[in-house]
Amino acid sequence: MTLNFVDPVAGAWIVQALQDQGGDADTANLVAGQVPRGYGAYIRIFHPAMDQDGQPVSWTKIAARRGATMHALAQFAALSGIGEDGVPLAEDSWEGEAPGWDGLGAKELRAMAPLLSAHTGTPQMIHLALWNGLAFIHGGDQVEVVITDDPTLSAEENAARAAEHAARAKAPAFSEDVRTGPTLQIGSGYRSFYLFTGDGEDLASPLWARTSLGEQRQSPSLAWPEDRAWMMSTELYEDSTIVGGSRELINALLAAEGLEAFEVHEDSRLDAAGDTLNELPEPDTTAFDPEELSAEFFAPGAAERNRDPFGQL
Repeated sequence: MTLNFVDPVAGAWIVQALQDQGGDADTANLVAGQVPRGYGAYIRIFHPAMDQDGQPVSWTKIAARRGATMHALAQFAALSGIGEDGVPLAEDSWEGEAPGWDGLGAKELRAMAPLLSAHTGTPQMIHLALWNGLAFIHGGDQVEVVITDDPTLSAEENAARAAEHAARAKAPAFSEDVRTGPTLQIGSGYRSFYLFTGDGEDLASPLWARTSLGEQRQSPSLAWPEDRAWMMSTELYEDSTIVGGSRELINALLAAEGLEAFEVHEDSRLDAAGDTLNELPEPDTTAFDPEELSAEFFAPGAAERNRDPFGQL
């Protein structure tokens, strides 16, 4: 099925439900600040981090390596010892990369989609919302293009070739009607989404557009079926996804292979204050003292301490 751009009125119920709950900062940091209250149960699905070889690794494994505690409200910085800027905060900080900021991974989405489709009476009518700030949507200089010169061409020919490729890559992926159309606006200004409809197959691997850079299959920011039997939300720049639904659906997701998931409550905190089991390491702010290092290196006996196995300093 092809994704169809629709009027955001279909998501007005989310806006109203979140407004009815209150709009203060504390409420926004709760599970119910993303997925409204009223569902039978809720689950938090953790996006995998990457090890030094670029392979996905679970939060549970990272916690085990550091002696930290993996739990439903864990925060990656406290769990891994890596600050939000990617800088290690402790000597035992996990060596790898934090989860990316591009939403739920394709593998996790494919694992979830059949279960979500099976727990709604309207699997042929699923709403998928996509954040309107993604670079490929609007094109232009937001799209980064790397073009390697063809050694068989002259400098002028390579320049013309690069310009042609860049023009195609930087072309907007969405039509002007969609780009200038109405969006689903939730809360603050950046939570603005284009809304589409599709079916279960679209949910599993949504094809938003085909561009010169390939198929754009970004996971949706929000998704829910017409009967609202469940709702899925991946907040912008967050490292986990929240789903609210029936007890049967949440149990199925908890048991699904390929997902690292923990049950949460609608009043559970999703910010740093929610992780009461892991402490964020304090960064070392001691100023570098070259004189102290020099004194240590040239102190009596330092030569023997600094000698390598081959007898060289």
